[in-house]
Amino acid sequence: MTKSSSHMPVFLLTTCFPPFAGLAESADVELQTPEAPEDVIEGGDVELACSVDGSGEIRIEWFRNGERVTRNSRVSFSGPGGASGSRRVLHLRGATARDNGAYRCSASSAAGTVTAGRSFPLAVPAPATPLVLVPPRDTVARRGGSVRLDCSYRDASFTEWYFKDTGPLKNATRFEILENGSLIILNVGRQDEGLYACVGIREESTEVPQKYTAQLTLAYLENLSASSFEPELSSNNLAIVPENTEFSLICRPPKGIPQPTVTWIDPQGNMIPNSGPMRVEESKLIIESTRSKEDSGNYTCVAENLAGTHKKSVQVIVATPPTITKDPLTTTVEEDDPAILTCQFSGMAFPVTSVRWRKDGRLLRNEGTHFHADPSNGTLKIHSVLTSDRGEYVCIVNTTGFNPVHSKPAQIHVKEKLKFTPQPVNKKMELGAISKVNCKAQGSTPPSIHWIKENESGQNFPAHVSVNNGTLIFNGVQSSDRGRYTCVAKNAQGTINATITIEVHVTPKFTVLPQNTSEAIEGYSVLIDCAAEGDPKPTIQWDKNSVMMNDLNNQRFVVLENGSLWIQEAHLSDTGKYGCTAGNSGGLKRQEVSLTVRSAEGYLPDGPETSNSSQDSMMTKTVLITLGAAAAYMFLVIGLMVWCRFRRRKRKQNYLAQETAEGTSALLGKGDNVETACAANGDTELGDRSKRLSKASSKQNGHAHTNGHARSDGENTAQSQSSNHSKKSKTSYDTLSFARTDLQNLMLLGNGEMGEVYLAQAKGLAGATAPVQDGSDNSNNLGVVMVKALNRTRDEASLLEFRRQLDMFQRVNHPNIVSLLGLCREQDPHYMLLQYSDWGDLKQFLLASREKTSKKSPQSPQPPQPPKPAPLTLAQIVSLANQAAQALEHLSNLRLVHKDIAARNCLIASGLRLKISLSGLCKDTYKKEYFEHRNQVLPLRWLPHEAVFEDDYSSKSDVYSYGVLVWEILSQAEFPFHRKTDNDVLSSLQNHELHWKIPKNCTPAMSALLGRCWADSPRDRPTFSQIVLAISEMKVDTEM
Repeated sequence: MTKSSSHMPVFLLTTCFPPFAGLAESADVELQTPEAPEDVIEGGDVELACSVDGSGEIRIEWFRNGERVTRNSRVSFSGPGGASGSRRVLHLRGATARDNGAYRCSASSAAGTVTAGRSFPLAVPAPATPLVLVPPRDTVARRGGSVRLDCSYRDASFTEWYFKDTGPLKNATRFEILENGSLIILNVGRQDEGLYACVGIREESTEVPQKYTAQLTLAYLENLSASSFEPELSSNNLAIVPENTEFSLICRPPKGIPQPTVTWIDPQGNMIPNSGPMRVEESKLIIESTRSKEDSGNYTCVAENLAGTHKKSVQVIVATPPTITKDPLTTTVEEDDPAILTCQFSGMAFPVTSVRWRKDGRLLRNEGTHFHADPSNGTLKIHSVLTSDRGEYVCIVNTTGFNPVHSKPAQIHVKEKLKFTPQPVNKKMELGAISKVNCKAQGSTPPSIHWIKENESGQNFPAHVSVNNGTLIFNGVQSSDRGRYTCVAKNAQGTINATITIEVHVTPKFTVLPQNTSEAIEGYSVLIDCAAEGDPKPTIQWDKNSVMMNDLNNQRFVVLENGSLWIQEAHLSDTGKYGCTAGNSGGLKRQEVSLTVRSAEGYLPDGPETSNSSQDSMMTKTVLITLGAAAAYMFLVIGLMVWCRFRRRKRKQNYLAQETAEGTSALLGKGDNVETACAANGDTELGDRSKRLSKASSKQNGHAHTNGHARSDGENTAQSQSSNHSKKSKTSYDTLSFARTDLQNLMLLGNGEMGEVYLAQAKGLAGATAPVQDGSDNSNNLGVVMVKALNRTRDEASLLEFRRQLDMFQRVNHPNIVSLLGLCREQDPHYMLLQYSDWGDLKQFLLASREKTSKKSPQSPQPPQPPKPAPLTLAQIVSLANQAAQALEHLSNLRLVHKDIAARNCLIASGLRLKISLSGLCKDTYKKEYFEHRNQVLPLRWLPHEAVFEDDYSSKSDVYSYGVLVWEILSQAEFPFHRKTDNDVLSSLQNHELHWKIPKNCTPAMSALLGRCWADSPRDRPTFSQIVLAISEMKVDTEM
């Protein structure tokens, strides 16, 4: 017992904390002094001590009934707070009944924060004040079970219970208060977790009622997984152990409250004891000396606590060393025949024991182009033997835990087939030249080779033809050498032959060449000589500037029988390069010549020469035509300027008329509520815009339809970029036309580069998302769509981007990409109607699914919050990443680039279905996520170096952005590089110093994939097809 100088009792509250890195490992509260709580008296000093062991700087805080205790004139703290093994003491000077309550302390360091497992009830007796006899204790309850919280006071008129400052609790379906003050909670669920306060009240007393709190925690137990074992198991939960060795395997208890216990079950279903040759030490399974038959089987780790039991089995195989019972045998095989080598052995079954083969010292793959090696039975099958397969083969039997066993070598001898190498082919030979025709063959023995000419009885060739080692040699080819020749190869294996055709020709040769440079006078004829000979006789073709003469005016151009070109009447336009090509089966020869046509004074192409007066008249006509064309051009320019000014003035008058005209608001339908809400908030822009659109729609559908109908093609969005779009493109956009009057209840989402983005209800539009039914009638067949407006019609960049998005969403057809549903182009602004989802954009969904990090004070009751989505599991994250990858693979296959892949531009639907979209709210809603660089608004933190600094967008830049999207999903919509300013990110990206940090909940396979997506060089990034394949091979525990 420790006492102060005034001999007042001192309580030492020793607290040890649950397992945590850097802090203590146990959680017990022990009263050291005084010996009994009854020694506490009113007015005495009380000291409560909190003890915790740990490393680093430790900060300790005190709480009474869940509220933090702060320093004042009566409350002080002492003791060092930084050293390991520190003690911090709470001093209460002149303790009164107002100090009573449940005290607990918490310790925090860089490693985290832990709280004492149990609270300590301080009870200072005082007159006219209830005294707690049985304080409520912290309790762990099983889901769906019942729990009892005991509490009783002396001198209390009645006892009340409060839960999170709501109450007092009354007897109800799930709550029951006994006569002795105990509280029973039935069918305990997650909503029942928290602090319960037991309050003792004395009616005639003016003192503060006594209050003690207890924490009710719901028991839980996480699943066992492959990572729960140490060493970590393979994917098939298999452990292979050599015979007569010690085997140990640790099963770490999963997270749970209360702390789970771990036991092991042997293959016979019996619990393994804590002693003996097969035993369990804490959570480690130990087998001192493994035996093949007795110790093999499934061992089950069982984790159990109040929440239930989880089991995971491990197959343990005790392996024995292998032996080879029969070595492979040497064999001789005909080429192209199959061959089989067998290696017989005794040992464990596959995959414990496997067989590999070596050929000439090199390890063979199990699967080749023409062979297959079975690792389970040791058979090597060669489907079609090649000469390269001859050699020495050795089989290797390998059992896990033992050294490999090698067989004796076996030889494969290949008996080579008689064949041509290579097969003789047809030959064309030049008359008079020396030519050779090769014929080579090989077999098991060298064959003899000779040639035979078809339709000639004798074996002898003319004097100029000879055969040398199978090669047919023509020493001066003659016309009589053409014909069919047969090469015959023969040895002991048999006879083979091959027949070829030899053709004799004379390559075209020019006998008369065109002159290197030819000149002609306009109006006169000109002859360009060209003649050639050959066998067969060559044909002559002429071309001018690489255009065949067949496409020119045949009335003036004539090709003579000898091949020369005659131009009957030369024009100035005939100047150019003319090519003469002579060709036959022997080849082509070409000669090119330049022709220059000089002007002749007084020459008219359609008549004879004229007088000087005619020349003057022609010059006058030329001048008049030139001046007339210039005047017409000026009048055309002036006319266009006047027309444009008139058209602009008329549009302005129509706009002002729409502002002042009396009209209806039929466009909004139920939109009056929206306008009222906007006006109440001081923002009438949406309401005013909606009214203007309503009036415009009324005019379009009413008497003013004829005027509004006569609009130029230039005012349509699909034709604003250029004047040469195809009729097919116009037709495809016409099929998407949707009446603006069928859009109802427009609600502003935000503003983008092109204009506003709304949510609206579209009447009778196929593909629109059905609204959530709230009991209202949907007989009008309304569906929710996203509306993107094009307001900046004079901005070429906005027009081009609007058209790009139209083309992209019109071409795609994928369940994970939104579709283009309609276009409103009858008046400005133009509307693009896109699919929407019932859960909204992915960014807001991820933010909503974050777990709460701040604790609410029990004294400050909060209003009820709407239900929040649960945090995504790892399996759900991988599923979302896979859906996004498949969608972007579809875009990439269509050679389309998205340019702005991010969680804000993705939609999430019920069932966790993801759709790629492009809202682009860069002006207000997501302005923080964009950065203006070189007069362009860019999603800087989502783009690679080449897109930001080189304006080089491609599928590989989309891959980089896709990696950031997956990072957002893993981090629950964390802002990338939130500690860096935009300029810091820009500088780091430019210097290739921007390094991403992988979230802690990312699997190794996903971490490696993201690293490849963020490679500096686009060539080093994977394609979306490779990403889809990589994700499909990821294995995730669906219970995580």
